Amino acid sequence: MKICIVGGRLQGIEACYLARACGMESILIDIDPEVPARGLADHFAAGDLVMEEENVIEAFRSADIILPANENDLLLEKIAELSERFDKPLAFDPEAYEVTKSKILSDRLFRENGIPCPKYFPEGKAPYVAKPSDGSGSTGVIKLETFEDAETYLKDAPCGTIVQEYLEGPSYSIEVIGHPGNYRTYTVTEVHVDKVYDCFMITSPVDLPDDKLRRFSDIAVRLAELVGLKGIMDVEVIDDGEDLKVLEIDARLPSQTPIAVLKSSGMNLLKELTDVTVYGEFRDENTAGYGREKIFCAYENYRREDGMIVREGEHIMRNAGPLTLRENFLGSMESMTDCTDDNSDFRGIFINWGDEPHEVMKWKNTLLRSSKG
Repeated sequence: MKICIVGGRLQGIEACYLARACGMESILIDIDPEVPARGLADHFAAGDLVMEEENVIEAFRSADIILPANENDLLLEKIAELSERFDKPLAFDPEAYEVTKSKILSDRLFRENGIPCPKYFPEGKAPYVAKPSDGSGSTGVIKLETFEDAETYLKDAPCGTIVQEYLEGPSYSIEVIGHPGNYRTYTVTEVHVDKVYDCFMITSPVDLPDDKLRRFSDIAVRLAELVGLKGIMDVEVIDDGEDLKVLEIDARLPSQTPIAVLKSSGMNLLKELTDVTVYGEFRDENTAGYGREKIFCAYENYRREDGMIVREGEHIMRNAGPLTLRENFLGSMESMTDCTDDNSDFRGIFINWGDEPHEVMKWKNTLLRSSKG
């Protein structure tokens, strides 16, 4: 099976890794010849798909299935058009994505259907968090400490800005895949964020009781049914001690969490997505969820600059150079890094797994000893 992945940054990294893990041949397309995922793909075509440059059209047509791995509206529209023109299965649901990419539309969906979620300003208690309606991740997120701060901020805020109560507690993510009437959910992951709300680490499985795991799964499936999902969707919640409250949903292949799911449960979300897209059904047993995972996985982002190694949020990987998949680099079981030699500066993803969390995290001792600081 040949898969064409359009977009070579965060989602593209994930897709190329997962494709390799399940034996699919990956064809990566991006307008930038130095995108991070280039080094992970089997084939790479640099060019403008929107302008239908000949080399990228040829690469597109050579694939058996198409996976968008970007959030560029113009490019996503072109991918859908070309998939229909060349009769290529599209592992993406444009209609569901239109709802989930807008926090205004998705939040309205939550409220109209009784899905637990943070309250909008002026309801709820300070502090509050402001975020743009469109986009995913931590981009544009600002914490507002008081009611007055929120009032002042909204006076000059861009149109479509969302201001909600800021909830304290651990954040979790779950993926749901399928078609109306036939959905699966997978291993829940914990999303660890830094002070600017960027995810620096994913761990799995999580320390949640079975009843909360089942509730999270039920929420995800209900949301999938509400948007009529045909493909994959990521659901992120926060456990504020009262309930699991939905922060956002995104109907596209996420970054970071699928690799942790794979290592923890053995389930390859790209393989699952491909099966339901091409064959219309799941073809493997689901070994994820409800405590069946036996392996602990930690997925982290680090950079080395001027000899110092620091852990940072996912944003550092957007502008990394072409990545190489390596084993036992700086003590990590696996890494994807743009390091050109063992002493150079780098940006990288480090993946470790094993039976016990404390054993898995020991690799950092080797990493930090390699830092000159």
